[in-house]
Amino acid sequence: AITMSAAQPKEGAAEKKEEPEQAKSLEEGLEAAAAYEGDPLDCPCIAHMKEGPCGGEFVVAYKCFLDSKEEEKGSDCIESFRAMQLCFQSNPEYYDQFLKDADDDDEEEEPLTREEMYNKLSEEDRKEADKIWHDNAYKLPADAYRPPP
Repeated sequence: AITMSAAQPKEGAAEKKEEPEQAKSLEEGLEAAAAYEGDPLDCPCIAHMKEGPCGGEFVVAYKCFLDSKEEEKGSDCIESFRAMQLCFQSNPEYYDQFLKDADDDDEEEEPLTREEMYNKLSEEDRKEADKIWHDNAYKLPADAYRPPP
């Protein structure tokens, strides 16, 4: 689960600007960037995420979060963050440190049942999943969710 807080720069901060170092986790990077003086996307703390193979996906997701006007900030950016996370997972050699944090968070949550996973799919994805199962005549496990015909 990705959570972020919109940290505000502290008033009366010292005149001396210390460059934030590279973040060790996605959440740490996003929080440091939010507190960065100037454009959060220019913060060196997220440079690694921006410059990697998923830089475009990261910038789109983070910019969406920054511009979000929703009551739960960023709740309108789920698809952008999902695309970013999938890209990170496709490039573990570059984003491994950020994936470990996401995996750690997931372990605390109760795993979804197959029915819950199926129900979260869009209608188009459900049809595709059903077609794949039926076309390939896969045998479903006894506890698998079976969609109505």
